[in-house]
Amino acid sequence: MPHVFKRMTGGIIVYLVVSYAVLFLSPDSYVAPLAVTLSAIGSLAIVLASATYYRRSPSRKLAWLILAMTAYFISDLGTLISGYFSLTSVNLNVALDFPYTIHLLMINFFLYQLLDFEHLRSQKLLILDSLTLFTVSMIVGYLTIFQFIPEFTKTPLQQSSWLLYAFLTILLTLFFFLLYASGLKKEVSLTSFIFLTSGTFLLGIMNFLFYSFLFNDFTVYATLLLPLYPLSSYFFISFLLSRQLPVIKKQQDFMLRIEQILRPSFSYILLLLLITYVTFSPVSTRFYFITIATTFLLFLTRQFLSYRENIRLLRETTSLQENLENIVSQKTELLRLREQEFKALFLSYPQMVLEVNQASHILSGNPAAIRKGWMEKPLTDEQTHLFKQVMDTLHANKGVPSLSKTFYVQRDQEELIYTMTSICIADQERVFIILSDITDDVRQEQWLEKLGNHDALTRLPNRRFFEEQLQTLLPAIRYGSLLFVDLDGFKAINDTYGHDAGDLLLQETAYRLQQLTQQDELVARLGGDEFILFLLRDEQETTAFATTLLASLNEPFHINNQIMSVTPSIGISLYPNDGKSSNVLLIRADEAMYHIKNTNKNNFQFAAQLKRN
Repeated sequence: MPHVFKRMTGGIIVYLVVSYAVLFLSPDSYVAPLAVTLSAIGSLAIVLASATYYRRSPSRKLAWLILAMTAYFISDLGTLISGYFSLTSVNLNVALDFPYTIHLLMINFFLYQLLDFEHLRSQKLLILDSLTLFTVSMIVGYLTIFQFIPEFTKTPLQQSSWLLYAFLTILLTLFFFLLYASGLKKEVSLTSFIFLTSGTFLLGIMNFLFYSFLFNDFTVYATLLLPLYPLSSYFFISFLLSRQLPVIKKQQDFMLRIEQILRPSFSYILLLLLITYVTFSPVSTRFYFITIATTFLLFLTRQFLSYRENIRLLRETTSLQENLENIVSQKTELLRLREQEFKALFLSYPQMVLEVNQASHILSGNPAAIRKGWMEKPLTDEQTHLFKQVMDTLHANKGVPSLSKTFYVQRDQEELIYTMTSICIADQERVFIILSDITDDVRQEQWLEKLGNHDALTRLPNRRFFEEQLQTLLPAIRYGSLLFVDLDGFKAINDTYGHDAGDLLLQETAYRLQQLTQQDELVARLGGDEFILFLLRDEQETTAFATTLLASLNEPFHINNQIMSVTPSIGISLYPNDGKSSNVLLIRADEAMYHIKNTNKNNFQFAAQLKRN
């Protein structure tokens, strides 16, 4: 909770202890002014503490409470001033009562905003319970407050002021009961709910007691209640500050159980208490019989609605039970059909299916598993190794209803690949294992992937794959060089000896390039007679390599008993000086290659030299 809440809690405890110590030690003549003074001090302290928190975390509901407490403090302050100057005007008293009324009105509005009236509207019994609670509150309010007001007021304006305040007290009592009947719009923790109900109950009961003591000439007892009003404000503020506490499910379940116990009988208990109270109270016979008649009318109405609700629930329960029986019957029939389908599927499934118990024993197998020898004893080494991996995996993942995994098994010099899918049978200590040999599928997929990434003629990577590998490699190295190689005179080879001879020459060129490069270096064919290489070498090492490459490609090619010759034109770009991406490096090397091809074939050219020229 916020730090201000802890300080406020400590302050309210000190305030109550000091206040009542001072009041009980003071003479009776000083009790009233001291009580008002202490009430004003407590209200001011609550207002200031709440305003401090509001500046850090403003909210509309907290603003309403601060205004309500400010109005109460203004009334206390006005009462002190009027008492000090001995001002006894009736109109002044009415004016001083007005902020008290504003305080109570705002508290009622605050509670109205919190209540979940949608829940109340959806249930007729709750509406009737609310009406019952309001009726009980009004009757008790009349017995304790309303009937005495005309005797204690001097003008119609003062009487109206007192009647309004008394009605708001009755309304506050109703809202307290509605917290039980309808609940809050937003779920809160048990601690927060206790703060709210405590504040509502305390403020309502203090007003009832205050009027009761006042109308029965116990003025001292009435004034002793005044320091408790800031305590009710403290509870409301504490409710707002603790609303963000986590809702604990056990506490919510406890509150729900209490509600389920109290709700059906709460209205009846209140009506019984009201009848008892009215019976032993000094009221007129007419009022007594009106109260009894109203009470029994509410009682009979609630009984009638309860009866109708019970009949409706009984019909719904009977219908639900019949539907449930039909559903169970349908599901049972469906389960029988599914079992037959499962057996047919088990027998005809093309992949191997094994039924295995918790002790790792094979109970049965479908025809595909039988053909592969899984029901024979003993299993082959390959099957034993695979089955051990499968069972180890299942035991390690105990409780998982279904599981899929891939396993690798060695057979001679060949690695076989299997996929396993397990299906656990609920409430039975057995599992069905589906085994699929996907070795050929994986190899076919790998071959297709390689075919898409490599040149079909030379088996070298193609341009797309080369650039992907290079882009991944560049961030991990400090330097390197890209060589763009074009074969001079290749067209003449094709024209003279044919395309078959040209293809063989390209294959031999690819072989010579691979022989010169290291394992981590890249070689690819762009297309036609163009090749690219990426070397993990600096400028000096690249120069030596380019010289060696020139010599290698200048050696004659012996193809179909013919001697053929080509020369290379090589463009070179350096990483990172000439570019930091594969695209830029390739463009710079291409520019250097075309420059050397157009000016001085059978040589190499660095891209950086083009800049210097």
